[in-house]
Amino acid sequence: MKVLLVVKSKAIETLGVMYLASVVKQAGHECRIMDINEARLTVREYKPDLIGYSIMTGDNKLFAEFDNDTAMMPFKNLNVVGGPDPTFFPEGYDWADYIVKGEGENWMAEYLDSKYSYPTLDSIPWPDRTDFPNMRIRDFIASRGCNWNCSYCFNSTWNKMFPELARVRTRDAKDVVNEIVATDPEFVYFQDSCFAVNIAWMREFSKVYRSRANIPYHCHLRPNMVNEERALLLHDSNCVSVKCALETGSNRLRKLINRGHTNNEDAYVAARWLKKWDIKLILQNILALPTATIKDDLFTLEVNIRCKPAYAWCSIFQPYPATELANLCVKEGYYKGDFSEIGDNFFDKSVLEITEEHKEQVAVLQRIFAFCVEMQVMPKIEDLTWERLPKFVHEVMRKIGDKRMLPGML
Repeated sequence: MKVLLVVKSKAIETLGVMYLASVVKQAGHECRIMDINEARLTVREYKPDLIGYSIMTGDNKLFAEFDNDTAMMPFKNLNVVGGPDPTFFPEGYDWADYIVKGEGENWMAEYLDSKYSYPTLDSIPWPDRTDFPNMRIRDFIASRGCNWNCSYCFNSTWNKMFPELARVRTRDAKDVVNEIVATDPEFVYFQDSCFAVNIAWMREFSKVYRSRANIPYHCHLRPNMVNEERALLLHDSNCVSVKCALETGSNRLRKLINRGHTNNEDAYVAARWLKKWDIKLILQNILALPTATIKDDLFTLEVNIRCKPAYAWCSIFQPYPATELANLCVKEGYYKGDFSEIGDNFFDKSVLEITEEHKEQVAVLQRIFAFCVEMQVMPKIEDLTWERLPKFVHEVMRKIGDKRMLPGML
């Protein structure tokens, strides 16, 4: 059997379909991974028996149109949809032969009548990287799941759908390192929602990774996880950068998004420990949360400026369907509930029921957020307009230039 797995883009590795490709090949079948443009050009020649689509929210129409085109071609195939959107919104896929909710390895193995099954993460074969050649950065995952229930995230819904799965399942540290050594990348990117939640696992990983791989890597953590020991373990295992999600500097908004057990001091402490051990901090933030004012978002910027991260990453809140916060938005009138208007990214604009002036302020602040942190400067509310933006950037750079030209005088 020929299996074709289609993703929107292959700019970076897509671990979900890569794991499925390994399962298909372990069952003795042929498998290829293509992005949607590559598939349009070659699907007629490849003639797959099964086409699988990995679909994110916002991309349903794109894949439905592609599948409609393949239906007109002179070969018969079954289509299977999986990924986040079909998992949570299967009602939008009446055009598919099969809808796979959640993890797909065991479904694929059973469908292909494979002699293998995958009761644990360590029993799943390593992802097949054949169709992602010459990637300098390679993606890996040491765990699946998340311990927390942030209300803007699908995690709480996932836990209700799959109660039989532990909140966090972690691979054997040695197996993770073995995979990395066998892949031999220039740089390792861990895609875990939260890396090495268990500190005992982190201790073992740090020791084995340092002795066997020692390749620079990046991972995701929560600010309140970063203490002296963890920062040292990260340093010793050659971690060079970390993403930490602050999200908001407001305690009121923190409670709204179910992150009330963290605070700004956690971010300041994390920044200090990571800086001490020369690990770059990328601080993540969300603007325009429900009930947020532009002053709330400017305070989040102020917290970032104090942290001095290597980069201040910033998105605009999108009320993704099936999340607790989206349900609240609809219930309280912050959003009309037309989820089709949510695009495939979270950088363009707010779709909440706020004034056009506020939407413009948020959009402008998102564009200059990292710049302001880098320059260590706070904008005024009146600076947050498209008309004012070029002059604001010019004035900031003039001030920076003067300070560098006349050190100690300004």
